[in-house]
Amino acid sequence: MKARWSIEVYHRELKQTCGIERCQARTGRAQRNHIFIAISAWLQKYQQRLKHKISFYQQDWLIIKSSIAKNLKLILHSH
Repeated sequence: MKARWSIEVYHRELKQTCGIERCQARTGRAQRNHIFIAISAWLQKYQQRLKHKISFYQQDWLIIKSSIAKNLKLILHSH
């Protein structure tokens, strides 16, 4: 049961964060390339989560928070 749950979590994360479902490629090669890149991106994110001991949601929040901070600095310094 635990292995099945791990696979379900992997598929959910891959779909939600790496764009695996948004592939608009028409050729088999382009589709395979898209899948490879999406899985590679997921693997890098997964390794970073293990390294920093953070959750999937914490990782996404850190990315969002960083982006908000950068945009606020741009807005504040432009006025």
